Amino acid sequence: MSSIPASAPPDKSERSDEEIPRWRLNVLRAIALFFVISGFISYPAMLIHASATDRGMIKAFLTGLWLMSFLAVRFPLKMLPIFLFEFAWKTVWLLVFGLPQWITGVGSPRLSQDLLEIGIPPIALVFLIPWGYVWRHYIKQPSERWR
Repeated sequence: MSSIPASAPPDKSERSDEEIPRWRLNVLRAIALFFVISGFISYPAMLIHASATDRGMIKAFLTGLWLMSFLAVRFPLKMLPIFLFEFAWKTVWLLVFGLPQWITGVGSPRLSQDLLEIGIPPIALVFLIPWGYVWRHYIKQPSERWR
């Protein structure tokens, strides 16, 4: 009789990236890589050419998200909250600001560009975020202990 206990089957709540198809992980990586590459065009220049009187909150915030996208290329599931945050704020902007301005025709001259840059990603992300994983790991799973 062996004194080594039989290993228990892994807990379903502890499943890792095996529960997400590789193609979906690669799509998340591709989205993050798109953010990384497109960010090289604007974010470093925004910081280098910042005005001494510029409050810079939005520039710093967007640059921080851009920097986090580097990690999302390597760890798409661990960085999923970044994708969820992008989805949330862009959806709020689209529903509360973008679409109402477009419908009433009172938007700024930049509205059409904002609708493309801010309004299109949530439409794509709704199909690309692994919502089953989000449900299991962020909603259904018990919270971390408080003390």
